[in-house]
Amino acid sequence: MSKSSSEAARARALRIAIGKFSLIKAHPGRFTFLCALGVFLILLIATKSLPYALAPYDPDLALRLNSSNPAALIAKAERLRVQLWNLNQGSRATSGDADVSLDTISSLPPAQQAEIPESLERSRLRDGIRSLALRALERDPLNATAFRLLGEIADTPDRARVLMREAVRRSQRDAVAQFWLLNDSFLRNDFKSALGHAEILLQSHPKLSVYVFSYLTLLAEDPEGRRFLLPRLARAPAWRPHFFEVLPRNMQKADTPATLMLALKGTANPLTASEVAPYLDALIAKNLIDVAYNAWLQFLPPTELETVSQITHPNFEREPSGLAFDWRVHPGVNASVEFVPIERGHAMYFHLGEGRIQFPDVKQFVLFSAGSYRIEGKLKGRITGKRGLRWQMRCAHGTQRVIGETEQLVGRSEQWRNFGFSFDVPHTDECKGQMLRLYHDARSPSEEFVSGEVRFAELRLTRLDVPPSPAEATENTAPPGPGASASTVGWTSIITPMR
Repeated sequence: MSKSSSEAARARALRIAIGKFSLIKAHPGRFTFLCALGVFLILLIATKSLPYALAPYDPDLALRLNSSNPAALIAKAERLRVQLWNLNQGSRATSGDADVSLDTISSLPPAQQAEIPESLERSRLRDGIRSLALRALERDPLNATAFRLLGEIADTPDRARVLMREAVRRSQRDAVAQFWLLNDSFLRNDFKSALGHAEILLQSHPKLSVYVFSYLTLLAEDPEGRRFLLPRLARAPAWRPHFFEVLPRNMQKADTPATLMLALKGTANPLTASEVAPYLDALIAKNLIDVAYNAWLQFLPPTELETVSQITHPNFEREPSGLAFDWRVHPGVNASVEFVPIERGHAMYFHLGEGRIQFPDVKQFVLFSAGSYRIEGKLKGRITGKRGLRWQMRCAHGTQRVIGETEQLVGRSEQWRNFGFSFDVPHTDECKGQMLRLYHDARSPSEEFVSGEVRFAELRLTRLDVPPSPAEATENTAPPGPGASASTVGWTSIITPMR
């Protein structure tokens, strides 16, 4: 740019500035008004809007901008509350540590315990919280958090209860106030109110359900509390499945779930299989498999109860319920299972895709008394791979010892073939119940490459050593002749090998 052009630009800018100054001189009132308006807007933002934005991060700065901003007052009070809580926790930790001492101290003569007054720091924090909360209520009478903070530092339970109720009247989503009232209602045996607070917490704060369900379990175990809980469960609220899932872990009385389940059996919304399953699984895990079996029978429909056998649905005529004493099928990877009709009856059909698979987990818990048994069935299809399928019987508890299984089922057959295996149920505690399962006998990832499809049908159970009648047992005390077992009778492969 030449010297003359730059001088021209400066001259042009100077003329514009002089023109604007001339406008200011021509309209001084308008200029003064606009300046005042700008300053007012800046102050309004700094004292009204900005403190709300600063309150969560720097309440002290927000209060310097506006000493009566309710959001900043509450944020400051919440910080003091955290300090008070830490101070109380520190006191408990110190007293707890004092209990753990050298054994020599316990032999010293006891000293008279003096009453320890509330520390000045704790009193200062409580007064600070009270002052901030009251100032917030002056500007925002509907502030639920302010009432809750006052309730937390109240001197008496009655005063705290009034303040906490005022807090939830203004906001039912205040979890601290709701939980305080839940605990307070339960301690006063006001089970109806306790249930109401529990439901609000479950709806508004589902992450707290593990704590809320502990209270509902206590309600279930109290006859008076159960009187309020059962009608609510009968209406099948959204939280009912989760409640019955955690109930076996929370219960202190072993019959609590059964009592609830039987009471709900005749209602318009009886329990589903997924709600009953956790209780049965918990009993089986404790080796109370006979109790679990009897409980399962209680929930069977009358039509199924009349046809129940030692192996449930051995002909695969019904879709599995997922309960322990029915077929329980967990999905696999690159493999599927379904119950399908066949020429005469039904079958369990497996389709195994090409490549590596994870075989579906198929099992059923059974309850056989000690003795020798044999399970037989039919199959047809093709299975191609290094390792085949096996039917297996295991003990249901402890090390889950294998007591019998088939040879590997691998190869091809277009016709129905018979298969079977024998097993002995020992008279041991870990084998009070058993587990029948079908699995792919892969020992390493490289052996999980299998393909094909296969159908299983018509499982049959036979008792090999028929127990003697009481009269026969009296006349002949000699044990019955040994039956065939998995260790003495080998299983002959019935699938034509692949060529």
